[in-house]
Amino acid sequence: MISSRLLILFFFFTLCLQLPGTPIPFRIGNILSAEISRDKTAIKNLGPFDHDFGFRHYAYAVVAVKLHKGRTLSIYDFRLKFKDKLYKCVAMRTGGGSFDADKWLLLKTNPQTIYSILFILDSEALGNAKKTVPATLIYALDTSGQTSCEVPFNFINYDKLTKVENIPGSGAFPKVKIDTRKKNREIQKNESF
Repeated sequence: MISSRLLILFFFFTLCLQLPGTPIPFRIGNILSAEISRDKTAIKNLGPFDHDFGFRHYAYAVVAVKLHKGRTLSIYDFRLKFKDKLYKCVAMRTGGGSFDADKWLLLKTNPQTIYSILFILDSEALGNAKKTVPATLIYALDTSGQTSCEVPFNFINYDKLTKVENIPGSGAFPKVKIDTRKKNREIQKNESF
């Protein structure tokens, strides 16, 4: 008979394990990809005084998502926490369109469409970042349920962001290896007492 602790542990590791080509589940859908680039990203309707960024050099963080059926999306829904600093979403795009700072709310979404949200970060905070940069996507509208999600951003330095049509519909995150053998042996050992 399988113990309840073993089932809970198995369920936990199944949720944490990201296989290649799988998205990261989050509050209102699935994150398909996340990238940070220092290459200038075009944003329609972003005025020079719309945001007080307070830094000299910009980096652009993009989170590409597919939303659950019936969900809405707004630039006010999420914040990005990177190195203990919160960044606001400044623009969105639908599919392969352009980022638009005037597009602040989508009331009707399609679960098959990829939506991207854009954050402008302090490029100097990245320093000599490695290939993967951890950050936290925070749901800003509610304090119950899943309000944050750890996201491994692909840091592409001065390369252009991946085109939406090149993002796999099943996700673009690398495999995270978790060795559960030792943990399972410890549980079995504890079960025998």
